[in-house]
Amino acid sequence: MLTARLRDERGSSIIETLLALGLLALVVAIGVQGFAFLQAQSIATAAAQDGARAAVTAGAAAGLQRSRQVLDAGGGAGRYLRASISEQSGGVTVTVAGSAPAVFGLSLLLPRVQRSATLPLEQYPADEQAAP
Repeated sequence: MLTARLRDERGSSIIETLLALGLLALVVAIGVQGFAFLQAQSIATAAAQDGARAAVTAGAAAGLQRSRQVLDAGGGAGRYLRASISEQSGGVTVTVAGSAPAVFGLSLLLPRVQRSATLPLEQYPADEQAAP
């Protein structure tokens, strides 16, 4: 009687199907989180580059404003990113840092998003500057 009960496999296909669907859902969730992370990195790179270009030509405030505009245009992926700007002698660096949007609770395992862009300041020789 015990051997007959062990041979009976009724219900095992339902359990196997549920396990397979759970695994499929996990793979899809990890894939979606990966795409969200890559999207956040892409937006951070664009914001840093556009901000650096604007800062070189129009000043640090314009560069920071341009970076924020790009982050706002990024929607949900840009919501958790913040831009900062620093000027060194002869150059400007825009850094965008933050985190990617969380799709599920294990998103804490992802690294932080941090991108920066540095450009030299546009300076003209004294003999080429226009006389007032």
